[in-house]
Amino acid sequence: MLLYNRSVAQTDHLVKGKVADEYGHPVQNIRVREKGTDNYVVSDEEGRFEIKTAAAASLIFSGANTEVLYYKPKPGENDITVQMRNSYLTQADSIDVLYETKKADLSLASVATVYTPQIATTPATLYPYALTGRLPGLYTEQLSGFRSFAGTADANSVSDLAGTLARTGLAPFSDNNEISLKLRGQNPVVVVDGIQRNIFSLDPESIESVSVLKDGLSSIALGQRSSGGVLLVTTKKPQLGPPQLSFTAEVGTQEPLKLPQPVSAFDYAYLVNEALANEGRKTLYSVADLEGFKNGNDPYRYPNVNWYDEVLKKSAPMYRYNLNLGGGGQVARYMVSLSYMNQEGLLNTQNSDAKLQLQRYLINSKVDIDVTKYFKIGVQLFGRIQDGSQPGATVNTILGNLLTTPNSAYPIYNPNGSFGGNNSFQTNLKASLDNSGYMMNNDRDIMANVDMKYSFDKWVKGLWAKVKGNLSVQSATLTDRSMQVPVYLMQLDADGGDTTYARYGSANAQANNFYAISNARYWYAQGELGYTKEFPAGHSFTGYLMADTRRSTLNFDLPGTATNYMAKAEYNYLQKYLLEAAVNYSGYDRYPPGKQYGLFYAAGAGWNIAREKFIKDHISWINLLKLRTTYAHTGNGIDNSGYFIWRQTYAQSNDQTGIAGIDHIRAQIAVIENGLANTNISWEQGNKWNTGLDIALFNNHLSLNADYYRDVYYDLLQVRGKNIAILGTPYPQENIGRNLYTGGELSVSYQNHIGSFNYFVTANGSLEKTKVLYMDEQRRDYPWNVRTGLPVGQRFGYIAEGLFQTEAEVQSGALIPGYDIQPGDIKYKDLNGDGVIDQFDMTSIGSTKPMIYYGLTTGFNYKGIGFSILLQGVKNRNLYIDSWDTEILRANGQLYGQIYQWLLNRWTPETAGTATYPRLKANGSLGDAYTLSSSTFWMHSGDYWRIKNINLQYTFPFKWTSRFKVSGVTAFVNAQNLFTWSAYDRVDPEVPYGVYPIQRVYNMGINVKF
Repeated sequence: MLLYNRSVAQTDHLVKGKVADEYGHPVQNIRVREKGTDNYVVSDEEGRFEIKTAAAASLIFSGANTEVLYYKPKPGENDITVQMRNSYLTQADSIDVLYETKKADLSLASVATVYTPQIATTPATLYPYALTGRLPGLYTEQLSGFRSFAGTADANSVSDLAGTLARTGLAPFSDNNEISLKLRGQNPVVVVDGIQRNIFSLDPESIESVSVLKDGLSSIALGQRSSGGVLLVTTKKPQLGPPQLSFTAEVGTQEPLKLPQPVSAFDYAYLVNEALANEGRKTLYSVADLEGFKNGNDPYRYPNVNWYDEVLKKSAPMYRYNLNLGGGGQVARYMVSLSYMNQEGLLNTQNSDAKLQLQRYLINSKVDIDVTKYFKIGVQLFGRIQDGSQPGATVNTILGNLLTTPNSAYPIYNPNGSFGGNNSFQTNLKASLDNSGYMMNNDRDIMANVDMKYSFDKWVKGLWAKVKGNLSVQSATLTDRSMQVPVYLMQLDADGGDTTYARYGSANAQANNFYAISNARYWYAQGELGYTKEFPAGHSFTGYLMADTRRSTLNFDLPGTATNYMAKAEYNYLQKYLLEAAVNYSGYDRYPPGKQYGLFYAAGAGWNIAREKFIKDHISWINLLKLRTTYAHTGNGIDNSGYFIWRQTYAQSNDQTGIAGIDHIRAQIAVIENGLANTNISWEQGNKWNTGLDIALFNNHLSLNADYYRDVYYDLLQVRGKNIAILGTPYPQENIGRNLYTGGELSVSYQNHIGSFNYFVTANGSLEKTKVLYMDEQRRDYPWNVRTGLPVGQRFGYIAEGLFQTEAEVQSGALIPGYDIQPGDIKYKDLNGDGVIDQFDMTSIGSTKPMIYYGLTTGFNYKGIGFSILLQGVKNRNLYIDSWDTEILRANGQLYGQIYQWLLNRWTPETAGTATYPRLKANGSLGDAYTLSSSTFWMHSGDYWRIKNINLQYTFPFKWTSRFKVSGVTAFVNAQNLFTWSAYDRVDPEVPYGVYPIQRVYNMGINVKF
């Protein structure tokens, strides 16, 4: 059916045509309007339209979540085809929340969502990289630039006994150890297509949306896991229509950012001698040695190897390919997504087997079947194969040695071709790359879902039932083919005669071992019975009962089973006044018998003010004005409660001690306690309150969402601060802690068009404040020693008042007993004035202001040209850097570790007025411990902002591509981490030295649709 609205009399030209989507398939409900008039029609279900216009008139095509398109038919062109493009920002009528979909204007949830257009522009291996700066309330921090592979030490491991893994944000059996995710300061539960699984390696092209559910009402269905909120991932669903085929190919290059700059071999030798002289010790390098390093004429005796240039490449490639196929009819619909990703690492290996590399194969397929009008079935199969390779020495070991190996340590090769080394450096970095064999990590995952829904409408209208089942299996294995070759120190006879080589290090033959790193099995079952009723006079009610159970078997652990029984009711009147309430009886079998279940509940209310007559009938430019508030009593127990820690456990001890009167040593077999049990242990709890405001104005061109939250978490598992060592065994964790998290979030979006120029801008900001309410703290003698009342995780240390400048200042200052303080050492503030620096002078250091994180995205689309840019940053963030490997001169056997260029500005009598680092020392850990004592000297501002992502693309005109039976072709280039400003710019503000560096990525690709 075509809908007309004619208000112009002069309509003497008939234009017919078809509106198509990006695949060339018909699009219904596209409004086709004659420019400058109110004359319009709407495309029918076949995408067809007919409109009478004035001669030479232009047409304007617009629809929900599509770009506005202007088209002027040419003379004689009466039958046209117009292809619509999806807009960058999506305004969804419905949103996905946990286990259900709701109308956006009736939802009480504090939710933020990004869709495919924002996610797909990020050239990365994990989709969380695309979330940074886009979702208010979600704080991300990158930990490494490459996946960290499991090693032989991880083989046959069991799950964490103390339950600490879940607190890091990187849950056990997760495929993500590169980026930390915090939702309002908590670790969110990841739910992918209705299943709780820590899956982060989905292909962006297969993802429909990623949402964060932040309030307690949204997550109450998780029961004992409801405190942390939800990271909700929804993959693309099968769509009705002809087959749709999409292929994307991408290639990128990765460049390391913020690598440390070592000093030359000459500067290194000079500074080591200076450090020894500062300690009154004999220098290590002679004048001849210094001259040898300076002129570089003998690279074997006086090497000057920039190991960063030797170990790391300037860039490494990354490839990604994706194929999506979907379609179907009224009875059955299907969707299949296949993808391949290959990320090569920056290690400069020549051995192809030892190349640092990550390859991933993914398949995600779905089939929806309407068995009858009332009975529907959905089946999903997800599979992943992930293979990683690295040198046998392991990438972490190589990067650690790279950080600590000076340029002068040894030559790469000796004159006879052997690897250089010595007693202090018994592994050669080049040998670690190419002659240490290799290791291969192999991960396999499979996830199968079945969803069934039956409607009882023919008996009771609005009554329905749903069943969901899932089986997931995960395994990780390691093939160890590592080896080690010895290193050699070239030695010359005193008279300059024969050259000999002293051997150091081990010569280990290549291993041939296979390890099972981890095995995990999950199954999940859910059942729902619901009823929806529309009553006369505008009353609407929905209620349902839900029960689910989730069993996890991790390695050799006994299965852990979590169960929820929930009832939920929703009511609205005229879609203006909204009420929701839910109660969940949730249990976990790891807790003591009789104490495994608890009651969790939530309620919320909302007011759609824009639907009131005084606005609806008089202020047409207000499209949405909704107030909402929720309160929830939540839990945090599953996956961090420990392995039956309420039971007293024991271990066998082989005590190798001598027996009185016996002149030999023998093993004494004993049984010892593993620590005191806590028979009253329970889940952590939370009281979460959220109030929000949703606004949409000017025909939805401008939208605003604001939230304020106040979350109190109590019964936190902590060890008492008042424990004493006299018991001789560790105290247990107890439910004693109490923390407060408060904050606010704001997001604003505006999108409009000037002719065919479609533009948009969206910004979001989050403010997060924390406070320790109770932590069973020991009595403190001074108020500045007290931790309670400060931000959660606040660092304590000394206040550094610069550097001692003279001996007189040292003699008159407060000192730490046992240390030989000299001019050039750090001067710590004596807070209690007793003349001694000790624990009573430690106080809170670093900013205590609420942390702010934000993002800004803007861009445009014009006649096929699309552009977007994302800026992201953090304010009031602390950055503490006290590395023993980069901030001091660290002893390494008979030699010393690397020295970096920032230490050139160390204190000397000549540089006393400008020095930014203490004097150099060479007395080992004693002096280093003084220098590296926790203090404000090493505390810096962690504020930064990045050009996180930039994307430029061009979609070729449909009239060109259709000649080749191709629906659409889009070529694109994008970049990640293009530019960074940081308050402390010596290091990257997220990824420290010593781990795989963060990278700038340049990427290009093409997408073809059929």
